[in-house]
Amino acid sequence: MKREAIYKSHIEKTINCPQCGYPLPIYFKWTKLVQCPACKSSIFLEDESVKLIGKSSTLSPEPSLLTIGEPIIIENKSFLPLGKIRYSYGRGFWEEWFLKGESNREFWLSIDEGDFALERPLNIPLPFKDFRELQVGREYGKYIVTEKNSAECVGFEGELPREIKIGEVYEYAHLSKGGASLVTVEYQNGNMRIFVGEWIDPFKIKRVYS
Repeated sequence: MKREAIYKSHIEKTINCPQCGYPLPIYFKWTKLVQCPACKSSIFLEDESVKLIGKSSTLSPEPSLLTIGEPIIIENKSFLPLGKIRYSYGRGFWEEWFLKGESNREFWLSIDEGDFALERPLNIPLPFKDFRELQVGREYGKYIVTEKNSAECVGFEGELPREIKIGEVYEYAHLSKGGASLVTVEYQNGNMRIFVGEWIDPFKIKRVYS
């Protein structure tokens, strides 16, 4: 007997790929970028218009607990994986999965060599103004910097809430508040994006079957 999915997301709208005409359902209200699964074109969404911005890389398949379009549950909360970005940092790569939460909320699940972190974007005051001043091991108020590095975007799949550019290099830092709490700061072109969340046990991720 199949389980009934407790989280089913409705389609916000459907567009057609400007390259091949393939119908693309859009599930997130504020989606900005989507990859056509038929021709692998990257399509930028702006207001009511769509714009073809070129081909995107085809990612090599990797074993994963997540599948685009298949709901999951983490600690009794439901999420729908809509897209993923793959970043290379020299000795390997990690993936950032874009999850749509209830009430159209944006979440990200980071998976790197068996480490899982669930975060959400948030504007919070941080005890520093310049990303470049951050140093690993240094304390900033109640935060301590545990990692600082850069990575290159090598490709994406599915639907994303912001535009990305393959080949661009992004800087990032992880800061800890103690325990499983985590703050991630992304830096590019003088702008910082802040995400807050926590490290999670992958065994707490449950797939929902309909």
